[in-house]
Formats: sequence, C-alpha cells, structure tokens
Amino acid sequence: MRKIRHIIPFLFLTVLFRPVPAQNQPPGNVRWNGYTQIRFTSNFNDVNSFSMRRMKFWLTSAKGFNNHWGFKIQTTISSNHNESFLLQDVYATYQLHKVKLRIGQFVPEFSLQRFQPDYVVPLAERSAVVNALIPNGSLGARDIGLEGGYTGPGKKLQTWLGVYNGYGIKRYQLNYQGILLTQKTAFLYADNHLYSGYSVMYRKADQLQLKSVLPDSVLFTGNDIRFNIFTRFITGKWQFQAEYFRASLEQKMADGYYILASLTLSKNQIVTSWNKYNDLIANTDNNPVIHFGYNRLVNGNKLKLMVDDGIRFTRQSIDNQFLTLQMQLFFN
Repeated sequence: MRKIRHIIPFLFLTVLFRPVPAQNQPPGNVRWNGYTQIRFTSNFNDVNSFSMRRMKFWLTSAKGFNNHWGFKIQTTISSNHNESFLLQDVYATYQLHKVKLRIGQFVPEFSLQRFQPDYVVPLAERSAVVNALIPNGSLGARDIGLEGGYTGPGKKLQTWLGVYNGYGIKRYQLNYQGILLTQKTAFLYADNHLYSGYSVMYRKADQLQLKSVLPDSVLFTGNDIRFNIFTRFITGKWQFQAEYFRASLEQKMADGYYILASLTLSKNQIVTSWNKYNDLIANTDNNPVIHFGYNRLVNGNKLKLMVDDGIRFTRQSIDNQFLTLQMQLFFN
C-alpha cells in the first residue's frame, strides 16, 4: 500500500502533462513553486549546527485549469527527517459558487497560525502549542479525508467541516477503528482589520502515539476532544495575533496559548511572542518561552534573512536560550 501511495502522484503528473493539441491547450493551467530555509542554531553551549530546515516543492492548478476542478501536490525534504522526501499534500478540489470541497491528503482546517504558511510566519517556527495541539500535530500534520468549506460575501464569514481517517500520515492503517471530525468558523470585521474565530475537533482514537502531548511510551485509545479560539488584528504596519488551545483526552487536560506582535518598517520586521504550553508529560518543562526576532525582507518573503532568539524562563532565572539564524529563498 505504501508503494501505491508513492506511485499515485507520478501517475497524476503523467495525466496532467499528457500531449494535447496546441490550439486546445489552456495557457498557464498549471504552476509550480518552491522554497528552502537554511539555518544555523545555537544554544550558546553544546549545540552549534547548520541544517536545512525544509525544502518544499508544490504543483497546483492555475486559473485556466478547469472551471470547477483543481489540485495540489506538495513534497518536502528536511534535515529533521534524515534528508528524505516526504509526500505532504495530494488532493483535488471542486468549487461551485461559494462552496469548495477538498478530498485527499491535506491539513485539516484548525487554528490560525497553522494556516499561515511557514514562509510567512515571522519567527523561525510556529508556536509549540500549535505544533502539539492541532489534530495531527505529531502525526504528520496531514490526514486523509473529505472537507467542505463555505465563504460568504466579502469573506466576512468562512466555515469548514471535515471528516478524516484520524491517524495522520506517518503510517497507513487499513483496519483503523477511529475517526476524526473537525469544524472551524472565522469572521472578518472592523473594516477587514479584525479576523477571529474558533476550531473544534473530535477524534475516536485507536492506539495513537500522541507525541508532545503524552509520553512516547503511551498509546492513546479513547475520546480526544480539542478546542481552539484565535484572533488577528492588522492596522498599518502593526500586526497582533493570539490563540488558545485546549485538549481533553479522557478527561486529562493539556492546554496553552501564544501572543505574537510584529512591526514592519519597509524591509525591516521586528517580532516578539510569548508562548505557554502545558502538556501531559510529567518530566517536561512547561515554563513560558519568549521570542525576540528581526527579519530583513530583502525581497519580501522570497528572500528573507531571519534572527530568532528564544528564551525559556523559570521563576528564578533564564533556564535556556537558543538562537536561530535563517535564510529563506524562493525558487520561482
């Protein structure tokens, strides 16, 4: 089955690029892009290393592809995954007026920051609570399923409803007994300056390893219920956003939040954030982490130089400090 899943994208590409008469070929019906992030990380002690945080490539349908149908295929390679390629997104979309359906492998709609692309997030990483408490935070972020979305006039209202396998994409389970349901709604108001909403999730879990939430040795079976609220305010050169997450795993609670602010002055961007995440692992440190960042937008997000200094606090002193220097470069 794993081999079949790797063959499918190449068959899809073969169909897309089959020879067609020049006079019938729609112009610009397919587009590609990609980027890489190269970084240096130091904890000012025993860690000083270069790495390729990620290199992503994607292929998507463009405006001339079809009046209703579209697609996306995305892969990534990272030093975090032993420099091996990982197939991330493989899905088709169908849009009719204000309703859009998506089927395949993709990230379920949940959270605000998770749907801000890596290359847009003004710090080197998303907040730890986002990576942990989205539905498949430690399971590959993506899932296989079906999702429907509705966008109201002027994008004042957006809402999504999805159903998925519920075990992520890191392994295939033919006889999995669980299911995952998500629902997300967002509102845009105050002359488009304020964007707020919520996400909810229910999963019937069957022997899942939920890293960063539970100890690695624990396989969770039961009801997994999660809730998220978010808001973002943009005015002039300032942007503020915040989110709160809460997960209930058979009455055991994990939760957390972050607050992020950025100021963009021409090609200079100054960023700070406060992060707090409380997991269900007894020997982890749940103290808050504050980030101070500076980005040089040489060519917007297409060529960006980043400095991200993260500091973890205890009641007595600074417990840990880690610095990230990163270069981001687009290929197209």
